[in-house]
Amino acid sequence: MAIRTFVEADVPQVADLVWKVLHEREGASPSNLRSYFRELFLENPWHEEGIVSRVAEDNQGKIVAFFGTIARRMTFQGKTIRFAFGSNFVVDPESRATMAAIQLLRAFMKGPQDVSITDSANENSRQMLRSLGFTVVPVYSLLWARPLRPSFYALHGVARLKKSKLARTVSAIAKPFSALADAVIVRMPLSPFRQFEHDTIGEELDLDTHLQALAKLPKNWLLPEYDRASLKWVVDFVVRNKSLGEEVRKVVVRDKDRKVLGWYMYYVDRGEVGEVLQVGAETASMAKVLDHLFHDAWKRGMIGLHGRLEPQFMEDLTLKSCFFLRNGSWTLVHSSKPELLALVQSGTAFFSRIDGEWGLRPPRVFAAGVSA
Repeated sequence: MAIRTFVEADVPQVADLVWKVLHEREGASPSNLRSYFRELFLENPWHEEGIVSRVAEDNQGKIVAFFGTIARRMTFQGKTIRFAFGSNFVVDPESRATMAAIQLLRAFMKGPQDVSITDSANENSRQMLRSLGFTVVPVYSLLWARPLRPSFYALHGVARLKKSKLARTVSAIAKPFSALADAVIVRMPLSPFRQFEHDTIGEELDLDTHLQALAKLPKNWLLPEYDRASLKWVVDFVVRNKSLGEEVRKVVVRDKDRKVLGWYMYYVDRGEVGEVLQVGAETASMAKVLDHLFHDAWKRGMIGLHGRLEPQFMEDLTLKSCFFLRNGSWTLVHSSKPELLALVQSGTAFFSRIDGEWGLRPPRVFAAGVSA
């Protein structure tokens, strides 16, 4: 078994492996899945010497495992910290008895980064990473959830938990009653889910305003480091990929004097629960930004919103009738520097879904045809 750097010539084999293992499909991978691997792992704007994606080859030169890595930089009180974000590793079922996954992870940990991190680990990955010295970061493994149409949100949750014919039938029968209940709930003056127009202004979030808003976050937080090119790249990538919805809504929120209060980005998927990619504000303005976000999503027919917990905003989220849960992905971190490990574990990082691996998922709909 040989471990080496992932190069462009490997793209078809790696995409085919992922198509086979994660999507449980036979044959060659679709063209946009191949484009996804090329663009994300070889053409992203964050290049750091030695922080690379890797493949494992068997004795015949066949790629049997892949571990994607993206270099990112964050700053804390003016000091740059090099992060390496690792994706879920993929191993050919015929090679799972080998040490391919362990070897890939160990090679990842030996890179020149200050902090190794993943925000997309499943339960099996979590156990393996912990055995190698990674630590779970509970606060960044939590989601916040905000029902916008509470009755429909509850039906949605039941349908996801019990995918039976009876559950679908009950859900279909209950929908008219849910619509009536939600119409009342969102208009009751004392309802925690009340919806109404606020005195803030929402406009399309452009690149320069986004950069300026990020620059106003408190310097005593661990912050993502962006320039114009890198922010444009990641936002364009997310919008184009449509991994969790057909449209990404990007809004800057201003007060009546046109001062920027904050901003948000979320996937619009009418009749579904939308996924929030990023929401930010100076702490004093977060409540108004959340009000605008929830009303905006409600007007677009969403039944609820989910987002990654930003600990700095937990009080505002709680006051706005959000609740917290862990669902799916774990965040784990490793560093040889205890002070950096403590910094991440303390919850001082502004660490949204576009700042890690979670928001850079493959496209939801695959193109017909195959790349040559």
